[in-house]
Amino acid sequence: MSEHDETIWRTSSGRVGKMMTILGGTVIIGAVIFFALGDYWISEISPAGEIFAGVSDQPAAPVVEQTGEDIPITLDFIESADFRTLAFNALPGDPGNNPTINAKVGDRIIFNILNDGKSFHAFGVTLDEEGFGGLFPGTEVASPSNPLKPGEGGNSEFIPGEPGTYYYICTVPGHREMGMVGTIIVE
Repeated sequence: MSEHDETIWRTSSGRVGKMMTILGGTVIIGAVIFFALGDYWISEISPAGEIFAGVSDQPAAPVVEQTGEDIPITLDFIESADFRTLAFNALPGDPGNNPTINAKVGDRIIFNILNDGKSFHAFGVTLDEEGFGGLFPGTEVASPSNPLKPGEGGNSEFIPGEPGTYYYICTVPGHREMGMVGTIIVE
């Protein structure tokens, strides 16, 4: 015969029920706080995101006066149904996809930006061939840490001071690589 002849219950079904209620309530309250403060969670780039953002060696753009004509451009952020392809105005293969803008030194390019997609986006003009840094001051519409939500938009102006190839991009990390990039060719 052993020391214990009876089954020893470590807890009761009532205590298990109370524990499950407490755990379930904690999960529900945490979810409410997380989703209620959704804008807060994306308000700053994480330390890992800052590493990928890098710092451009491009100096700040000098103030350039308009000596040419106005070139109005409307750009809509769009995504494919599976969110694997991002673009401006139309998906790749469709007319109007990431239109190339031709301008002359001193022309003022006036961007009218609209987030016509379902994701968050931001806009800027850069000389950098890759990445999302080195934006010319004054060309930004929103930012990766405070992006345009679906349906929001804004305006931006860019006056190129030198000939060359510039790029208009979505500045949200990864979006340029997924197709949100167009060229500005300045003569």
